[in-house]
Amino acid sequence: MQIKIDESRCIGCGMCAAVVPEVFAIVGRVSRVTGAPEKNRESRVFDAANGCPVNAISVKR
Repeated sequence: MQIKIDESRCIGCGMCAAVVPEVFAIVGRVSRVTGAPEKNRESRVFDAANGCPVNAISVKR
């Protein structure tokens, strides 16, 4: 799974880190990918990407 965050779009709202804290963290004013999801949590990464208010997260399997 490839997870990318467009830092130029990210507003640092923290929604992604709240949904999947083992994958995302707010560092400074933007989100960063800090880990890989367990197989049974991959759907939560897609939930976080779909819920991003500025569409800053892209995910590919």
